[in-house]
Amino acid sequence: MAENKTLDRMLVKISHLDNLLNLVGEVIITSNNLHNANRRVQGFQERKEPLDKVVVDMLKAAEQSGGRISSDLHGLVMDIRMVEIKQTFQRFRRSVRDMAKESGKQVEFITIGEDTLVDKTIAEKLYDPLNHQIRNAIDHGLENALERQRRSKNATGRLTLKAYERENNVYIEIKDDGQGLDPEVVAQSALLRGIVSAEEVSAMTDSEKIELIFRAGLSTKTSASKISGRGVGMDVVRTNIEELGGEIYIESKIGEGTVFTYRIPQLTAVNIVDCLTVKVGSHFFAIPILNVVSTLGMSSDKIITTFKRGRSIKYLGEIVTLFDMSALLGHGVLPPEDEVTIVIVDAKNGRIALLVTEVLSPEKLVFSPLPDLFRVQGVSGATLITGSYMGLVVDVSEMVDRSKGTSNKEKIDDEKVGKEAKDSVSGTDIIESGPASLEKGGEPVDSDSGEIILPHDGFEQTSEFLMELDEMIKDADEQILSLEDNPGDPEIINRIFRYFHSMKGNLMMVGLSELGNVIHDVEAILDRVRSDNLEIDTGIIDILLDSTTLIKGVKLAIANNQKPSIDNTLLEMVEKYQKPKATGVEETDPTSIHDRTFELGALERFNLMANRYSGQNVFQAYLSVQPKFQEPFLVALLILKRMARIGHVFGSVPRVEEIENQNMGEELKVMFSTSFDHDQLKHFIENYLVKHYDVEDFEILEV
Repeated sequence: MAENKTLDRMLVKISHLDNLLNLVGEVIITSNNLHNANRRVQGFQERKEPLDKVVVDMLKAAEQSGGRISSDLHGLVMDIRMVEIKQTFQRFRRSVRDMAKESGKQVEFITIGEDTLVDKTIAEKLYDPLNHQIRNAIDHGLENALERQRRSKNATGRLTLKAYERENNVYIEIKDDGQGLDPEVVAQSALLRGIVSAEEVSAMTDSEKIELIFRAGLSTKTSASKISGRGVGMDVVRTNIEELGGEIYIESKIGEGTVFTYRIPQLTAVNIVDCLTVKVGSHFFAIPILNVVSTLGMSSDKIITTFKRGRSIKYLGEIVTLFDMSALLGHGVLPPEDEVTIVIVDAKNGRIALLVTEVLSPEKLVFSPLPDLFRVQGVSGATLITGSYMGLVVDVSEMVDRSKGTSNKEKIDDEKVGKEAKDSVSGTDIIESGPASLEKGGEPVDSDSGEIILPHDGFEQTSEFLMELDEMIKDADEQILSLEDNPGDPEIINRIFRYFHSMKGNLMMVGLSELGNVIHDVEAILDRVRSDNLEIDTGIIDILLDSTTLIKGVKLAIANNQKPSIDNTLLEMVEKYQKPKATGVEETDPTSIHDRTFELGALERFNLMANRYSGQNVFQAYLSVQPKFQEPFLVALLILKRMARIGHVFGSVPRVEEIENQNMGEELKVMFSTSFDHDQLKHFIENYLVKHYDVEDFEILEV
């Protein structure tokens, strides 16, 4: 089995690259200025003279330039990583349509704030939790049409995805106008499954009862459906969002609907973190600024000590438990002082006060995550503090857990149990997930394993094709769903036709001829819609959507070095809409090129004479091709394109129009001019056309 490879690329704007090059130029200039300043400083040191104003000014200017450039570079890298959330939202239009159809419900899917920019990592990792929530909203939240009409609601349920940015946080709302969450039903379900006791339920508020849906194994359904199953889902959703450093809020009204809101800190493209640096004993630490509530200096006699809470302090009328940061991390207790320095921190799991030796200063630090081998609860990575001291970056959430006595091992074991439960259940729960055996990242995975042989340069060459194909699939899906709402719009039909034509060409170009032929048949159906008065119906919409889904599956199989497959169901659907073939008409074989000569127009004949008198060599080349991956017509077009780079192509047999219409065999004649002599041309054909374009035999004739 060949090594499994995945794509890790993204499109970058040319303007961003230009800005990056400009900043690199400024870095070089600043580096040269520092070098010159250092030489002057060394000269003063050798002469044992004090630094003059020129050197001091040079150092100050270099410091200011370095700070500005690093800040600009950080901002630019973040901008490069930013993508519109639209790319994630649009992926659900198809799945909402399919799930609504499967459940027999009418659903209007609305997206708001698609232009909200998020880090690429967030956009990718949001798919799974959003997919859980959308499935659950359709299966559990929205009522069927009859029930909605009985409740004086519109028969069509409304599901809304909304994104917006506020104070360096991205907010994602998943809202439905369904039946809402009943806290009593949720609590009783948790009670029946032994998740909570009757005493705990009686002491809970309504919001606390609703929060029980995040407990693993909770479900309010008695049977599994194709959309959702039993007891796996919302605990996974919360885990996924918490891994992004975020939180989930729930608002629900019985009979009116539910809103789930994700709050996720905007992640940086590189590990640069704004931190408050502190010294604890002889060690240096960096605490993320977002987790710092306040820093205090106080007399040690103001520390409150009780048997129940231990040491604590009073802050804005609130009692906050105080911990010795050194002791908490296992470095020993700090020596007692009359005046103490305290940093108050908080996270989603609580607030604590930390006793430190000294507060240094806020800094923008480069953060290096620790490998699992050196994992310590409460510490997430290492950094250089003040440019020269090695320090550790504090994970405040884990530090709070550590103060409560909750170990990493317990949390990891809980997550492992939840994952095993997820893997063992086909479907989901009160909040579901799709069958793990059929989905990965929300896209179909071919269950057959096996290597796929990639043409020529293998994965690196094919990855470019996958990136381009992915964009076309997204755009095509969006247009197909628009076509469903506007089946007679000729502009939409033409756009979809062009997408399928381009996808067909790309698929055949990398050797996926079988799939390319299927897409060609779909393209033919679209051509009939454009010219043969074939009307768009639900069957054609299903074919178009199933075709893009098929391409997604093949794309994923290629990326994972697996053998792609084609669903026979789609082939049967396509066959129903194909135009009947005329009877009594024999298909003609491509004309032999030996019986044909070049058909040059007046302009080409003039160019031919001009090239001959300007010293160019004019050749005729006969090429025999036997492609291993691509169709012969595609190889022929690639050969013509390659030969045009070394000279001027006057004509070919078959003509370009015939080649584009796939009316050719495995032979090609080309007339062209070039500065190459006979030996150079032979070397070119042997090293390029034979090696890369499946040319089996060739002859060269100088005209």
